[in-house]
Amino acid sequence: MASIGTTGKPHATLSRVAALCLIVALVAFWYWAFLVYDAPGNPDRLEDRSWVTAANQRCSRMALAVGDLPAAADSPSPAHRADVLDEATDLLDQFVADLRDLPVGTADDQVLLAGWFDDWDIYIADRRFHARRLRTEGDVRPYLTALPSGAGSHVERMNGFARVNDMEGCLEPGDL
Repeated sequence: MASIGTTGKPHATLSRVAALCLIVALVAFWYWAFLVYDAPGNPDRLEDRSWVTAANQRCSRMALAVGDLPAAADSPSPAHRADVLDEATDLLDQFVADLRDLPVGTADDQVLLAGWFDDWDIYIADRRFHARRLRTEGDVRPYLTALPSGAGSHVERMNGFARVNDMEGCLEPGDL
């Protein structure tokens, strides 16, 4: 009778050692990824959180002021809706000017905010264009400028930036 030893199958032992090493490496990697590595976060997130706090206060006031205006559905005519739209757009224009005057802490934040303000400027111009069309063409759908890439609009990017920075009150008012 032949004896059965462990030396007969070196491939099985090598496979087990390799699998164990792989499992240990994966566990170590995910431990590092979730508990040790300090990821930089979203590149659109503002560093100066005091600016965000001040902006949120102004955004809340803007939202209340625009919300006090008559709803578009209550307008008796497109021309009346255009008048209300112009009034709301004037409030938004003043709101953006007010935010631009807030001191910003870092150069990176200044660059991010400049892009966000550019999106607001395009959105405000789109609102003014829509009001003119309501007066001349009657009941028409709002026109919102698409991004140069064609993937979405300035409004979507503007709102995304506000959400990333916990500025829910700074979303476009949704009154069109």
